[in-house]
Amino acid sequence: MAVSKLIDLRDAAALISEKDHLAVGGTMEMAPVALVREIIRQAKRNLRLLCAPSGAISADMLIGAGMVKRVEFAQISLGEYGLAPHFRNAAESGTITILDHV
Repeated sequence: MAVSKLIDLRDAAALISEKDHLAVGGTMEMAPVALVREIIRQAKRNLRLLCAPSGAISADMLIGAGMVKRVEFAQISLGEYGLAPHFRNAAESGTITILDHV
């Protein structure tokens, strides 16, 4: 009998440690929002975020919650909803390190 490799969101987020390098994909339609909310609930801080190929709501939520120390990206936006406000505020205020790959 095959052993399931599925785990719940709480256990998945528990695998992430502070200062980990976390890759987050998805746009507004394919964002792993439930996992991101659990990461925020567990207060996984000082993350190094890689937005592949671009970032959207997931990246903005993590940045807005103060979980991100550094972000690498080509673009972070909320698509038809406009700019990602938490990302923009953090980038302008210098509270996160940004590595722009455009």
